[in-house]
Amino acid sequence: MTASKSGIGMSAGVPGARVTKRADGRVQTTVSVPGTGLSHTSAWKRPKKSPTTPAPVSSDLTAEKQSLEADYRTLYRTAVQQMRDNGFTAEELMSQLQEQGLTDRYLLGAVREADKYLKSEAKKTAKKNAEAAKEQELDELARGAAKMLREGMKPRHVDAQLKEHGVGMMARGEVISRAKKFNKQLR
Repeated sequence: MTASKSGIGMSAGVPGARVTKRADGRVQTTVSVPGTGLSHTSAWKRPKKSPTTPAPVSSDLTAEKQSLEADYRTLYRTAVQQMRDNGFTAEELMSQLQEQGLTDRYLLGAVREADKYLKSEAKKTAKKNAEAAKEQELDELARGAAKMLREGMKPRHVDAQLKEHGVGMMARGEVISRAKKFNKQLR
C-alpha cells in the first residue's frame, strides 16, 4: 500500500500475477513469466458510479485498442528476444503465458508472429550461406581448372576431369568460364 497526494494505491499478487489499484483510480493487472522478461499489463480507469454520466465509449475503445496494440508490439519484441537469445520455442513461451493467465488470442498471436519472423530469417540466412558456399566451391574448382589450362590441358579434357569428379554440366561450363577469366587476369 502507498499513499500520495493523489490518493492511496494498493497492490496484491503472487509471482507471475499482480493486480494494482493505483492512486489515480486506474486498475492495472500484470501477468508475467518469471525469469523471462515476458509480461502483459492492462490498465483501465474504473467507471464512475453515477449512472447519469455515460462513459465516452469511442474514446475508451480507441485507448483500449491502442493499449492492446502497444502490448502486442511489446510482447512480439520480447518473444523474438527470448527465442533468439535464450532458445525458447514459441510453444514454450505461449504455454508459460497461458499458465500465468494470459489467454488473449490476439496477444498470444504476437508470439506466433515472432516465431514466423525468426523462421523466415533463418531460411534467408541458410539460403545466403548455401549460395556463398556454392560460389566458394565454384571458385576453388575454377582455380584448379585454370591451373590445368595453364599447364596445356585442352578445355574439353578439363571438362571431362570435372565430369569425373561429379560436377554437373551447367557448373562445368561456369567453372571453365571462370578458369579462363582467372588465366586472363594472370597475363
